[in-house]
Amino acid sequence: MRRSVSRIALTAVAVGAVTALAPVSTASAANQTDCGDRTDFVKVWYNGSQTACFANAGVLAPQLPNVSRITSGNNNIEILLGGEVRTMPKWSSIVDVEGLNSTLYILQIR
Repeated sequence: MRRSVSRIALTAVAVGAVTALAPVSTASAANQTDCGDRTDFVKVWYNGSQTACFANAGVLAPQLPNVSRITSGNNNIEILLGGEVRTMPKWSSIVDVEGLNSTLYILQIR
């Protein structure tokens, strides 16, 4: 029962975050891209040593597990990481020093 309540609560938080983060415009050009040597993309380290990079304004639901670090590059972003919504300015980073292994559910690049 407790697990069901937790899942319902997490789903409600995710739906609320998507609604809050959704852009006013219906056009969204955000996409995943190769990282290469560029540092201006949003970059996410997850699942040990895997990385994913994202570019262009819009909203994505990457569902990346076990996130250990996120850098915003040349972007203002909002994320739903685990059950917490965070705002990151350009050229900032978040590092999981506590080993929380949170999932990146929603990414909005502005």
